[in-house]
Amino acid sequence: MSDKKTRIMFVDDDVVTGRVMKRNCDNANYSCSVYQNGKDCLAAFKESNADIVITDLRMPSMNGFELLSELREIDENVPVLVMTGYSSVENAVEAMKRGASDFIKKPFDFTELKLMLDRTMNGVQLKNENKLLKRRLTHKRNRFGMIGDTPVMRSLFNTIEKVTEVHCNVVITGESGTGKELVARALHDYSSRKNAPFVTVDCGALNENMLESELFGHEQNAFSGAETRQKGLLEQASGGTLFLDEICNISDAMQIKLMRTIESNKISRLGSSDEINIDVRIIAASNRNLEQAIENGELRHDFYHRLNVVNIPVPTLNEHRDDIPALVEQFVQEFSERYNRDINGYDKASLKLLCESTWAGNVRELRNIVEREVILSEVQTLHWQSADVSKSDIDDNLSINFSDENLMSLEELEEKYINHVLHCFKGKKTKAAKTLGIDKTTLWRKLRRYNITEEEI
Repeated sequence: MSDKKTRIMFVDDDVVTGRVMKRNCDNANYSCSVYQNGKDCLAAFKESNADIVITDLRMPSMNGFELLSELREIDENVPVLVMTGYSSVENAVEAMKRGASDFIKKPFDFTELKLMLDRTMNGVQLKNENKLLKRRLTHKRNRFGMIGDTPVMRSLFNTIEKVTEVHCNVVITGESGTGKELVARALHDYSSRKNAPFVTVDCGALNENMLESELFGHEQNAFSGAETRQKGLLEQASGGTLFLDEICNISDAMQIKLMRTIESNKISRLGSSDEINIDVRIIAASNRNLEQAIENGELRHDFYHRLNVVNIPVPTLNEHRDDIPALVEQFVQEFSERYNRDINGYDKASLKLLCESTWAGNVRELRNIVEREVILSEVQTLHWQSADVSKSDIDDNLSINFSDENLMSLEELEEKYINHVLHCFKGKKTKAAKTLGIDKTTLWRKLRRYNITEEEI
């Protein structure tokens, strides 16, 4: 940050609040102009601009939403922070969707607001640095640690670029193996929170009690086996990002508790009533249809909308097949170096087959296949083949009737295919998971979900 004072425009029809804000800003070496209505602020902004605008949402004449819209017409990049009462969080969420950078609840503590202002200005600086860095990139296919130059991937990258600039909760959706965690890490690594922790929680791997203890932490002797005090992951992630993977596996009670945390930015460890302030951005992900999960009662409507300020869908590999050659090239290089193999890539026929195949396991499945081929190959040029059961063997032995009279849901089709692959590998789950293009934990979760037992395999 430079020594130049941050120029703030503060808009609130309450005279006392404006006076206190002005005094606090002067003491903190900010340059603050105070306005009692949106129209005066807008006129001043047109004349002299500002680094940050802070506005109340509920005001006469021109409300905060209208002011935000007018400011965005003049300068789409200026950070706008909105203030809202405790009973109007939904309005703040709506403002975020319309382009606000962040929000703070009234009455607010100036120390808390100052942290938000500093974080916002750091984000502006980071954005400018990122723009400079992007101009220096020579390989346009590789952005945010992901490969892609097809329209759907360019659209994904553009969305990531916009969302990294603001502090808001995000829901990432997409099939298993599409790279949802890569998107979450990109949102963290290219944001102003990049130097703070990025903490991942697999919500499907923990039962309700374990998840509560992991997220909120506990005091010594809070429950049997709690021999020492432990900070929860929410506390550990403060200042950074918490990535909640597979949110449909969170119980109703835990969804309510997390909702309170999102609204208050406070937690209490198990076994304690003391509240701890936290500053966490939550990114949630799921491979499920979340609207359907809400209908089925697996996901609370209010919890989902607290998280879903921005929704980022990740495309399947089948939706960007033209990126497969670049992905294969990247994976061959990566695994050749890792396993000390002298591999120069696939032959043309194999690469054509890879591009034309259907990828149920998406990029993860393709990556696993390339890794396996690099490990097992005894020649420099790879030929696509399976070390255990070939794809053609599985396809030939799997008979599914797609007649109009015998249609099935995607879940039924997935269950049938998983069962079949397990049969092909005689119940060996590690090999089955590799062929399916998913990790073993995800396979175990699906087996529980479909009640597939050893006897059935």
